[in-house]
Amino acid sequence: MKNIYAILISLTMMTTVSAHEGGHGELEEGGKFGGVTAPIVDSSEAGKGNKAKFIYKAELVRAESGKLSLYVFDHKMKLIDLSALGNEIEAKLEVKKKGKFTYVGAFKLTKHGNHFMGQLPKIDYKPFNIDFFLMKGQQKLFVGFSNLD
Repeated sequence: MKNIYAILISLTMMTTVSAHEGGHGELEEGGKFGGVTAPIVDSSEAGKGNKAKFIYKAELVRAESGKLSLYVFDHKMKLIDLSALGNEIEAKLEVKKKGKFTYVGAFKLTKHGNHFMGQLPKIDYKPFNIDFFLMKGQQKLFVGFSNLD
């Protein structure tokens, strides 16, 4: 009986640990600008992982200075016209503390030519997650980047 409880607890912990990353769909290395890519989905489908309908693709590029650039592509990896997405996007930051991810705050990225740009807040713990929320008219879009360091 104790073995069954141990197995159940282990499975629960594995599901909890992987839930954030798996909820965003698959991440691919090596976007067009040397960053990490992820799918952009309707925020109502954020927890569906690879089953969510991709609307766009995003590439997150980080400079050593902490500057973030977020590029938005169509399904063929062509940059899209950002005029439909507004002038700024909201980002929420989580850090891993004592084995679990904890929300630490929000910040903004603003439109800068063909991408969005902003400054990553100072991070005391790694790895960390960044979730971005974009508006396309009345539709709220989501893209998440997990386990960044």
